[in-house]
Amino acid sequence: MRGMLHSNVIMTSAFLKLWRFYGKSLACHERASLNAPMKTTMKTLLTLALSSLVLISCSQDGSSEQKKKSSQPVVVLKAYALPLTTEIKALGTAQANEAIVITSKISGTLKSISFEDGQMVKKGAVVARFDQDEEQALLATAKIQLLEHEREIKRLTTLIEKHAASARDLDERKTLAAVARSTVKQIQARLDELTIRVPFSGKLGIRQVSAGALVQPGTVITTLDQTDTMKLDFTIPATQLEGVKVGTRLQATSDSLKHKVFEGTVAAINSRLDPMTRTLMLRAHLDNKEHTLIPGMLMNIKMHVFERQAIVVPEESITQKKMQHFITVIRADNTAELRTITMGERYYGYVEIVDGLTPGELVVVRGMEFARTGSSVSISETWTEIQGAQFPAALSPATEQE
Repeated sequence: MRGMLHSNVIMTSAFLKLWRFYGKSLACHERASLNAPMKTTMKTLLTLALSSLVLISCSQDGSSEQKKKSSQPVVVLKAYALPLTTEIKALGTAQANEAIVITSKISGTLKSISFEDGQMVKKGAVVARFDQDEEQALLATAKIQLLEHEREIKRLTTLIEKHAASARDLDERKTLAAVARSTVKQIQARLDELTIRVPFSGKLGIRQVSAGALVQPGTVITTLDQTDTMKLDFTIPATQLEGVKVGTRLQATSDSLKHKVFEGTVAAINSRLDPMTRTLMLRAHLDNKEHTLIPGMLMNIKMHVFERQAIVVPEESITQKKMQHFITVIRADNTAELRTITMGERYYGYVEIVDGLTPGELVVVRGMEFARTGSSVSISETWTEIQGAQFPAALSPATEQE
């Protein structure tokens, strides 16, 4: 470029000298007539000078145009689709599948405690008994009376067959027997109140009372939790509901149990959003047959939903202007095109393209500064998969064979 400018300066200077010389010659011609050959020579020199300037100018224009049209090397990625999912993260609290606080229903003195702290028990097992001496005596009396009435009913039935007794006597005995049965049931119900049993199998907690203590209704004796299966309640934003359904699998971890991953599924979805936080509560079930999880644990939850095939490109291939995003695409004639796109999910090192790109198109990933709209480019390298340590190899497609 500097050489061209220098040539222009020289030619311009020569032209000016010739012009001055020609002007002086014309002035002399006015004073003394020049011969015809002299005039012809001057005109020829002037024509040659003008032609040289025109040629240099055209050469500069041609060189500039050639430089403008020269191809710039770029690296491109052949767009392809990958199986993607949307990852949802949440925090939840582990709860026992069934959990109760065992309390007293009546006032009385605890006669015995029949369990150890943290003991595993089966449904119906006795954990405590109140003093039952009086009720046991009443029950024995009621049963004896019932047996007496039943014997008398049999005797009267035989006598009536022999016409030795009246039907009225038999009816009275049957009534007394029915009353005795009711009394027995009533006393047995009272004894059930005085005996505390577990309603389901599970693990008992630490006992809160001792044998001989006088307790009142509502006094806590212990707790009972069924933890073979754990409930995990958590909330997600309303914006992440797409793809979430009953049966969706999830993984849960706890900082208290490092390197331990619990598999589970969504068992229930609440029927309404929280109007204050715009979140939805979900409940999952986790297998806990080893009884590793404890009710109340804080759990970190990961759930993958909305499985789909999606086109992805490296993050560095995307440019942004205000609220719009762009990529540079190479057309079939090796010219560049700046195209508007719609982005989806962002991942580690790559971005999902929802709209604006189809599989097989070439996206510039290196040399974007040279690939202006309409400019010609040369492809120095074609990627068939996104390259970089951050990209998960499991999601990479097979490398295209050259």
